[in-house]
Order: sequence, then structure tokens, then C-alpha cells
Amino acid sequence: MADVRMLKTKADCEAALTALRKERGTYAHRDYNQSYSETQNSDRASTLAAQHAKAVDDVTRYTADAARTDLTKQEMTTARRNLITATARRDSLALSMEGVSGADAYLAGVDADQVDAQIATLDRAIAEVTAHRDTLPA
Repeated sequence: MADVRMLKTKADCEAALTALRKERGTYAHRDYNQSYSETQNSDRASTLAAQHAKAVDDVTRYTADAARTDLTKQEMTTARRNLITATARRDSLALSMEGVSGADAYLAGVDADQVDAQIATLDRAIAEVTAHRDTLPA
């Protein structure tokens, strides 16, 4: 950590505090945006999971329909078309779910940890400079 004793005057301390507070504000803004993004991603993940579960059920149902032997030619075509559509939807949703998990989600977590650590570092520095300023003569 930087040595606060390098600040020799109250003016040095004020300049350092102004810069530290500005930087902290930037990180606080990033922290807020990350929290908002995490909420959105969580909601998106829940929605995708529900949609995927329904698509899996649809594939199961349409597979059974397409396997029936008592269907007319038109009903069989409709059942196969429904199965193809449901399978494509299931697979598309599975790909979308990969985007809210895995490496991207992990790296977003690392970034959030970095921002949290930076805010803590800036808070400590602000407290140290403030305490040091109060010890300096006017």
C-alpha cells in the first residue's frame, strides 16, 4: 500500500482525496452495473431454464406423436414438423443457456471480485488520507 506520509500538506491530501473519491465513484458505478447485470442474467437464466424444460417436454410429446401408427399422412406430417420445430427450439435454448453459465459467467464473477477489491482498497486509502490530513498543521 502507498505510504500516506508522502502527502506533506493538507492541500496534497485534498488533491489525493479528490482523485480517490472520483476513482471510487467510477468503481461504484461499475459495481452497480455488474449487480444489475447479474440480476438480469439470473432472470434470463431462470427464463431460459423454464423454456428449455418445456421444449424438452415438447420433444418427448412430439416424438411419441410421430411414432404413432394410427395417424393419417397429414397428421404424420404435422407430427414430424412439430417434432423438428420442438427439437430446434430445445437445441437453440440449450445453446443460449451456455451463454449465461460456464466460462463467461465465471469471468464475470472474477471481474466483480476485482471491482469489489478495488472499492475496498480505495475506501482504505480514503480513510488513511483523511486520518493523515487531520494530523497535519493548517
